[in-house]
Amino acid sequence: MKDLNCLVTGASTGIGKHISIELSKFAKHIYIIARNLKKLENVYDKIIQNNCNCTIVPLDLCENSSIENLSLEVFKKDKSLDILISSAGGIFSLSPIDSINLTEFQNILDLNYLANFRLMKNFHPLLKNSKNSHFATISSVNSSKKSHYWGVYQPVMTALNELVRMYANENINTSIKANVFCPSAV
Repeated sequence: MKDLNCLVTGASTGIGKHISIELSKFAKHIYIIARNLKKLENVYDKIIQNNCNCTIVPLDLCENSSIENLSLEVFKKDKSLDILISSAGGIFSLSPIDSINLTEFQNILDLNYLANFRLMKNFHPLLKNSKNSHFATISSVNSSKKSHYWGVYQPVMTALNELVRMYANENINTSIKANVFCPSAV
């Protein structure tokens, strides 16, 4: 199983970091992606201890064309991708709907939803080229029972969960499997 080619977003801290390190025990190569280069370097050091090749990609997923350019570079190098874990995300504050800052709303939408959409869309050809590929998103909302102050975050994450379910259904007869994981710690 040491032939897997993987990509993990949000790989510098938290769940993404730990997934990257754990995957390195089974993978041939992992692209680790996050904005913080110093933290990515620390994760890199742990990954290569498991005899896994690693490429550090300091990248802001919300920058124009960043995901598109990355998918093209990965395609040039590898032609396929076995596992894509999208664990980058953020919630900046909770507030009543009438107090939601529009810039903050756009940032949450860009990072938590649009970046995932762009990952699916642009890495689809690479996942399709694998014999058994997986697209997984880490989410933090698997219930509609939040009560107060979740007016920005919960609808965006609910939409993300539905997007991944749609992608899974669209690929039911392909080699691509798509999942949403909602760990209770998030």
